[in-house]
Amino acid sequence: MALGGDADARNDTVNRLLAPLGLIVTLSLATIVLTFGSFRLAAVTLVVAVLSAGLSLLSLAVFQYPFGITAIIGVIGSIGVSINAAIIILTGLQQDEAAAAGDRDAMAQVVMNGSRHILSTTLTTFGGFLPLILAGGGFWPPFAMAVAGGVLLSTVVSFYFTPPLFALVRPRRTKAANQVEGHTCLAELKIAAE
Repeated sequence: MALGGDADARNDTVNRLLAPLGLIVTLSLATIVLTFGSFRLAAVTLVVAVLSAGLSLLSLAVFQYPFGITAIIGVIGSIGVSINAAIIILTGLQQDEAAAAGDRDAMAQVVMNGSRHILSTTLTTFGGFLPLILAGGGFWPPFAMAVAGGVLLSTVVSFYFTPPLFALVRPRRTKAANQVEGHTCLAELKIAAE
């Protein structure tokens, strides 16, 4: 005979929900590493994901919603959207030569160019969850606040933390590597001229 109750059943459900979290994080990081071909850029997305989770929890705490199963699912959803925003920004930074070289103005321009897509996703997500937040009750508002608050706040994190983190972790070219590349280019030009 087992004793328990609602709290015991809830704890069991939460434990089952969080059990595969390590595997999910590992597979997500592996996918991001394979996408970018860089452990450093995967670390940037991991930092953004952790900050997003914290901001989702902050939005729950500020508006005094309980942290339950629906809130956990909302935090996980918010993390996914924030990782997507970081991937969009990092891809743009990698593709722009000046931004990849560390030019701050070019980085700002890349973020501004990608902001339309990220902001539209953020605003539609927040707007879509707003009725669930305002409806009240015990089931939907924590979930909706975790997703909407996390997505809204993590957009700020993505815009303001991703470019500086990219600048910190981007591979630096040494002077010797630049000289070798310069000689290689000159040799190629010489061969092409002949």
